[in-house]
Amino acid sequence: MGAAPVSGQNLRLKVEGTPQQGYGVALYDGNQKLLKDAGAFSLHLSNLDLTSDTTFNEWRGASWTGNDSVVVLQKETYMKALDSKLTAKVTYQIVNPHIVKKTVELLQPSMLSMYYILRENNVPAQQPKKYVTFEQDNFPGGFIHELFPSAGFVTADNTTVGFLTDAGYKNQFTRTTRRRFSGRGGGFVGMRKLPDPRLFSTATPEERAQGKDYVRLTFGEMFNLNAGTETVLPLPQKFMPEGKLSVSRKDSLITMNCQSGAKAGIRLMTPISGQKVYTISFKVKGNLPVALKLYRVKNGQQGPELEHGVKYIDAFPSKPDEWTEFKGSILVPYIEGDSVSMFIGNTSGKAGKMQIKNLAIAENHAAIQPYNILPLGKKETKTTYIFVEPWKSHRDFMIDSQSRLAEGKGFKGSLIEKMLYANANMLNWITSVNDFTPFSVPNMNYSPDMYNRDSFWTTVATHNKKLNLAIWNQWAKTQTPEGAIGTIITPYMGSVEAKDNEATIEWLVWALVNQRRYGVQLPKEKIDKAVSFVLNSFDENHDGICESHFSMSQIDVCDYVPKTDRLAVNQGMFAVALHTIKALGYDISDDYLNKAESAYRKFYDPKRKHLLFDRQYPDLISLTDLVPEFLSLWLFNQPMLTDEMVVNQLNHMPYLNKVPNSPHPEMGTTAPILVRLTNDAKGYSYMTSDYQPFGEFGKTNYADHSRDGFYYNGGSWMRAEYCAYVVGLKHGWPKAKEMMENRAWAEINLNPKWPFSKEFIPTHWKSTDEWWLSTRGLSWNVFILMADEVAGLRTPDMDPDYK
Repeated sequence: MGAAPVSGQNLRLKVEGTPQQGYGVALYDGNQKLLKDAGAFSLHLSNLDLTSDTTFNEWRGASWTGNDSVVVLQKETYMKALDSKLTAKVTYQIVNPHIVKKTVELLQPSMLSMYYILRENNVPAQQPKKYVTFEQDNFPGGFIHELFPSAGFVTADNTTVGFLTDAGYKNQFTRTTRRRFSGRGGGFVGMRKLPDPRLFSTATPEERAQGKDYVRLTFGEMFNLNAGTETVLPLPQKFMPEGKLSVSRKDSLITMNCQSGAKAGIRLMTPISGQKVYTISFKVKGNLPVALKLYRVKNGQQGPELEHGVKYIDAFPSKPDEWTEFKGSILVPYIEGDSVSMFIGNTSGKAGKMQIKNLAIAENHAAIQPYNILPLGKKETKTTYIFVEPWKSHRDFMIDSQSRLAEGKGFKGSLIEKMLYANANMLNWITSVNDFTPFSVPNMNYSPDMYNRDSFWTTVATHNKKLNLAIWNQWAKTQTPEGAIGTIITPYMGSVEAKDNEATIEWLVWALVNQRRYGVQLPKEKIDKAVSFVLNSFDENHDGICESHFSMSQIDVCDYVPKTDRLAVNQGMFAVALHTIKALGYDISDDYLNKAESAYRKFYDPKRKHLLFDRQYPDLISLTDLVPEFLSLWLFNQPMLTDEMVVNQLNHMPYLNKVPNSPHPEMGTTAPILVRLTNDAKGYSYMTSDYQPFGEFGKTNYADHSRDGFYYNGGSWMRAEYCAYVVGLKHGWPKAKEMMENRAWAEINLNPKWPFSKEFIPTHWKSTDEWWLSTRGLSWNVFILMADEVAGLRTPDMDPDYK
């Protein structure tokens, strides 16, 4: 083939088979066989009305070319059932001593469109010692739905063989299992057409007992709950009242009279178990909204809420004189044998009456249907990766899954850069079973929603043209008649949220980045409307002073009525917006720019020696106030703040989570995103209910110190923090490089059980068990790739999509 073997590696490919049987590939590490030839894939194809289909089991090539580092298998087949031809090409390539890249290419020139399901069975050469997944050190088997899609096995001599997939928008999958319950009180319920539930799976205990071992990837499969059957499960007759209420029961009718105060309702054990799909239904009548919660129960102790399907159901509406039906499904992943309890009742704190009848839980037996499309004359590709390592620990498996995926894709960088790049890729998938447009979610907790700011910071961090233009154009479609860009896009439901936050400004920044990187022609009418919205909504008086109903940063937990001009970050973002609008070719005078920049600098208090996060709360200091300065340096290579302002701002931040094994143990590893400065020896305090800028949100959440060091009361948010340190680097802050290194180290190592990106790291905690599960795997931290470009630590050509 002309491709030279990879130098210095132990991995090698071996073609097995005959012209009669066809040819396949086995994987070796030296002389040790790791993977059998079990066929490159199995494939099920059908016409679009599912009336005619055909299946290929354990496909093998009719011909092959290559060597022990690159092998290409090919075959053309006539499919009688579909009166069509199929050409398949499979390429195995060893890309470095640890990684094999596998590419399956399918092409059919015969039918307008076909549905298909493609399965890749990876069969161990010998019986494994155990299976591992991203979250499980010893996985018993079945389908896998976790934080990061990765699975593998450990051989008898402690070699790890792991399996990974390319991004969902490339391989046509989504990891979403739920949709918004908008219009029904909010929250999420599971989807009735459930795509890719078995994206990754391993042999079950029953299969392993029969000598069947595998790690399987399945693309294009959908569970259709509406087309399947269901079994209604028996519920316990006993339930436990919780809170201040009286409860009565007659047949299927449960009546609850709730007093005011904390939550009140009933709790019962359910027949729900792991790796199945269920539907919960009931009818309600009353004058209270209904809350429905599902909790894991281990050894009789209640644990966290289930993260999939039915969640955040706090206010399902009821009517006093009419029965309203609730129906929601839930895919339950592997939950370690835990039981599941249900709470149903009232969490509003109000007094009232609620009646529930016909409460039922049904186990779904879904119809299995294909949904991936193989169009006429257009090649479709599935790319997967195999990585091989000595087994060290489950923590190392988590790290390797991320770093080896990045390397397999051709990405270059530091360990933290590789991990964040891989994580972001695994949160970019297709929009829905009917829409293969790229879609970016913040993490599995925020799924299924794509948020404007999260997708902006995540996507501009890569030089991927297709991804940037596709997602930017999706946001363009949300533009209102006034010119504002929407805040949320959510599959299977609508969202009308578009407001005067930073979304439209970031969309214009994104437009400028796309224009500079790719030389694309932007839609002038939409840009015109967005520019008009920014200029007229944020500065009605045209005096350079920004006013808005919302924060133009991630710290967006309250609204401001009337508009406010008291936030430093808003003024800085408005100045960045004016520079961006001018760079896009619009007439913005230097005098107007100078007024906006000067107003940003005026938030610096020379006595306190820091920027005022909020003029009404002058003791508060925030790293988000340096984000506009970072954007100015990144986009225009020019500062808006002075060196003195930036250095003093960073010197006044408290640096916490100081640990002896960090790169610079004399310094802290994290800083709070927002904190109060004090004049005592400690020098800072977390916000309290009587000193906080967030109105009722702050009064409720900061009253008893339970949120100290968490979320926006002092949590450490990597993206904003790291960008602030790069701003410090550019302004001559002597501690910048050390704090960048410590903060990168903290993301991987501060919680040894969680070596991956997080929404925030707490700065006040006793045990890592207190860290919020919902924070795991956040995508936008990948923006530190751009921060490192500004810092001179990486170059664009280290991104495989840079051209």
